[in-house]
Amino acid sequence: MARILQVALMGVLVAASASAQVTMSTNSIADAFVRSLGSNVSSNFGGAGALEVSGTIATNNTGVQQGAFDSFLRFNISSMAATFNTSFGAGSWTITNANLKVTEVGAPSNAIFNRGVGQFEVQWIAIDAWLEGTGMPNAPTTYGIVWADESAVLSDGQASLGTFSNAGADGLRTFSLSLPASFLNDLLAGGLVSVYMTATPGSTVGFNFNSRNFGTASAQPFLELTAVAIPEPSTICLLTLSVAALAVMRRRRSR
Repeated sequence: MARILQVALMGVLVAASASAQVTMSTNSIADAFVRSLGSNVSSNFGGAGALEVSGTIATNNTGVQQGAFDSFLRFNISSMAATFNTSFGAGSWTITNANLKVTEVGAPSNAIFNRGVGQFEVQWIAIDAWLEGTGMPNAPTTYGIVWADESAVLSDGQASLGTFSNAGADGLRTFSLSLPASFLNDLLAGGLVSVYMTATPGSTVGFNFNSRNFGTASAQPFLELTAVAIPEPSTICLLTLSVAALAVMRRRRSR
């Protein structure tokens, strides 16, 4: 009897813990950086081939400080959600891992960009209706990405997805994002998702990386998600009963 229970329990464990997972990725559909220096507070940088996150004390290749930089990225995960629905059933999956992947340029040739290794934060933001292109200052629902309008874009809420550091060298960077409820719920909704990248206070970071306008698609920013099935209640109940029954059998045999 104990052997039968062990076999049954192993089958339940395999079904509950080894359910298939699906990992997919998608490139950003919009991205831009904003810059704090001088007249650039009202300038838009949505069409550039690069993005930047920089602290106020970082400098460029000639040692000149070029201002603080923040970056915004937007992803459309509807196709990934459709695949997850097909794989697991609508509403029967959840996200277990989310990675932001970007390709760093360690020594950008454009003197507008700062350089330096340091910390920065990635945040989920509630507003997706910002513009990559020409800014629309003070528009009620759609915000152009310029430094002067950043507070408006952040006004509906944010959630930290983690603090990270760049490498100061060329190469792919993978940032494993945390999954606070607001971010997770946005992912599960299967639509537009926006993130914001900013230097931490006093950071020396001057992190430059390719944007979606960069010529090589594989070097553009992308969001990678891993989804797994949510176990059926009956499976969880069977697993619990099987574990309890096996424990009872073992206690009886040990007497």
